[in-house]
Amino acid sequence: MRIRVTGETEITVEPAEMLEIEEVGDAHLGPLHMLAASLATCTVAVLASWADAVGLSLADLEVRLAWNYVEDPYRVGGYRMDIEWPSLPEERLARVRRVAEACTVHHTLTHSPAIQIDVGG
Repeated sequence: MRIRVTGETEITVEPAEMLEIEEVGDAHLGPLHMLAASLATCTVAVLASWADAVGLSLADLEVRLAWNYVEDPYRVGGYRMDIEWPSLPEERLARVRRVAEACTVHHTLTHSPAIQIDVGG
């Protein structure tokens, strides 16, 4: 996967043979970029699997993810994912949305997991 950190609250992910991370301009990879990258790379992975099964090229696939913050407590309030795939036939658009929603990270973020913190000494 190729991950580009394009802003404080934006990343872009494209299929690639090797993991590549690029920080654009003043943007730097941080923990919330990595959380977003988990969602975006999972989405690209499920789309790649589906595309392979139906014989579609990934050459021009790009997933852009942006997020906003909310207070009380301070956290990510929401994500906006834009899937750009110019060569995708129009009749496949709805299916791509359903495939993207099948990503395990998407399921995890939409159904809050329990988190247990143990501290040892």
